[in-house]
Amino acid sequence: MQDQLCNALQHQTEIAPLRSYAVTDRVLLAAQPQPEDWQRFVAAGYKTVLNIRSDPERAAVQAANARAAGLHYIHVPWPAYELEPEHLAEFARIVEAPETGKLVFHCRSATRVGLIWMLYRIVHQGWTREQAEAELRAAGYDDEAMATFEFCADDFFERSGMQR
Repeated sequence: MQDQLCNALQHQTEIAPLRSYAVTDRVLLAAQPQPEDWQRFVAAGYKTVLNIRSDPERAAVQAANARAAGLHYIHVPWPAYELEPEHLAEFARIVEAPETGKLVFHCRSATRVGLIWMLYRIVHQGWTREQAEAELRAAGYDDEAMATFEFCADDFFERSGMQR
């Protein structure tokens, strides 16, 4: 796992000026993309966009923009923070599917996707919490975001009864 973390840290790039965090060479955690970002994703080699925001009107516009740019678009509205194990299982199916390719995973501010990524690393990939937090810090998440992740992760594990 340490090798995976080191490998992930070597692939840090972002799609400027969009708030984004490249956690691996295949996954970019991002805030709400703007119209000009779709072509930037394509130019950077991304193939799929996963939007977890709950706004269906915005999702329809994004789907059209993403498809016009040649990207595969998935919209799965998930709750802001009261995540369930089923959400992580669905995310695992998407991110691990070979056909997904390079993935842009976004919400409004890139905070919720950071939390889901952290929980995915712990629950589905067997990372320790410390390893998952270190990866997000190295990708550029600040202390405020990390405090949110810690609080929400505690809540997730308490509600789900899963081991930390």
